[in-house]
This record gives sequence, structure tokens and C-alpha cells, in this order.
Amino acid sequence: MSMELDASDDFAPWVDGLEAVTMRRRDSGETVAIAAALRRDVATREAQPSGGAARQTDAVWHLQLPTGESAPQLGDVVIDSRDQLWTIQQTEELTLLNRWKCSARELRVAFGLDDRVDVQRAVWDDLGEGPVIVDWTFVYTALPVRIQPEETVVSDTSSAPTSTARFTIILGEAFPLQPDDRFVAADGAIYRLESLEQADRIDVLPIAKVVRVSS
Repeated sequence: MSMELDASDDFAPWVDGLEAVTMRRRDSGETVAIAAALRRDVATREAQPSGGAARQTDAVWHLQLPTGESAPQLGDVVIDSRDQLWTIQQTEELTLLNRWKCSARELRVAFGLDDRVDVQRAVWDDLGEGPVIVDWTFVYTALPVRIQPEETVVSDTSSAPTSTARFTIILGEAFPLQPDDRFVAADGAIYRLESLEQADRIDVLPIAKVVRVSS
């Protein structure tokens, strides 16, 4: 005989703090509706040096999963009632049936302290002397990021010294990039992608290392 638990009894005396959330599985993308979840011990701090723009918020979620659902896994995402995304970092099974205590983290570039960039992808063609870039297409638009100067290298090997300005772009979320992609800022500055780091991690924001090629 199967037994269903009353979530209001399971989480008493905090029933007023319960909210309905959705859990998205990392491996499959499938979602699980959770009628009763409790958020506790919320703390926000700077995710990495960014003048306060890149933020991480940690919280403990108590999740009452529906009967028959498998355990939450590291990297699964809790989507709360405000559509904020909390990536599960640690899980602990509690004594009540299918109830879990999960440490989770929300990572974002704070609204109002961010830059907005478009990502353009190169269109190549062979015009007779080998492949060249003939155009650019937009693959992402108006992404919230933080653009931070990293270093400027001056080369004085020529009669007119030149400089190379390198930047770090902190991304609000991970998405696939290709080697020839470039970032275009709202002020028209163009940044060529050199490398993408931390894209596979679930505990930090991804960053792109770029070189400014025009402004």
C-alpha cells in the first residue's frame, strides 16, 4: 500500500513559508513539479571580484519530492516562484519519505550593475584565395555580463608602438561558443574571444577571456 504524506504536516511549523517550485534534471532536462519546498539560510556575497556585479546567493532547500521520483542530483536546478535558478551543490536525505535537504547556489550578474553584449558568429566563405570571414550573424543578443579590464600590453617593436587590451567578461550563464565568436558591447566596442573558462562548473560563473579589437 502506497502512502502519501501531507506536506503541511511534514514541514510544520513553517507551512506559511512553503512555495511551489520546479526541479530540472541536469542530465535529461526533464522537470519535476514540487508542491511544497522550504527555503532557509539565504546568504548573498560577491561571486568573484567584479565591483559587486557578479553575485552568488546560497540557500538550503528542503524539498518534498512526489512519490516515485528519484533523488535530486548534484547539478539539478531548483526553479523558484520568481524564476530564479538554484543549482544543487549538496544533498542530504532526511528521515521523512522522499524528503531532501539540498544546499543550492544562485549565480547571476546583478541587474542594474551589468553591461549588455551581443554575441556574433563568423560566416566564412572561400572567395578564391582561401576561407575568409564575409559576414557576421547574431547568435545571442542583449546578454547581461560584466566587462572588466585585465591588462594592456604595449609593443614598442615598431616605429609606432601598439597596445593590446585584454578583458575578462563574466557571463550570467553558460552557453556554447565557437572559436571565431566575438562580443559586441552597447557602445560598439568589439571583443575577440580568446578562451572560455569555468563553463562546465556548477558552482561559479563562466568567464570569457577576450581582446578588444575595436571601439
